[in-house]
Amino acid sequence: MPIYEFKCKKCGNVFESLCFRSNGEDKGPCPSCGANKSKKLLSAFSSVVSGSGKGLGSSSASTGCASHGGFS
Repeated sequence: MPIYEFKCKKCGNVFESLCFRSNGEDKGPCPSCGANKSKKLLSAFSSVVSGSGKGLGSSSASTGCASHGGFS
């Protein structure tokens, strides 16, 4: 069950919601104002290089994924 990020169109609050459907339609009301008017946001994700414990965005990671056995 993915967690989606939404932005309320009424008050501008950004909140997360656990959605049981893959399309994210069961978002529920805004926790701040209670309105049912929100849109799904495009969320960033984080990744960890296996075995190093450091994210790909860390300053000690090399610039290419291929050298770590990642995507090419």
